[in-house]
Amino acid sequence: MFRILDDNKNRQLEAAELENGLRDFGINMNDEQVAAILKYFDKDGSKTVNFDEFLTAIRGELNDFRLEFVRQAYNKLDKNGDGTVTLDDIAKIYDVSQHPDVVNGDDPKEVYQKFMSQWDT
Repeated sequence: MFRILDDNKNRQLEAAELENGLRDFGINMNDEQVAAILKYFDKDGSKTVNFDEFLTAIRGELNDFRLEFVRQAYNKLDKNGDGTVTLDDIAKIYDVSQHPDVVNGDDPKEVYQKFMSQWDT
């Protein structure tokens, strides 16, 4: 949904994008109402809504159990422990051998490349 609303693809939602996106979903608001929603979502005061702010507003804060689960998953992906998950980190753990396309005879290299091409980096 965030990507649909982000018309200029800058990974930030400005007031106009939010207003237009809501209108596309049949929700018509005046400038004051859009400003109130933007203020609710915009926790860092940037006058835009980034993806993290959007998720937090939609889903709420993570409880301790969910946060620990996310940390464990992230740590599994962050193979070199530098705090950043890179394509190289993902490449080290992604095994295409059991992917349905490979099982059905497709070239593992092509399946791997298709998988890796989906990440927005």
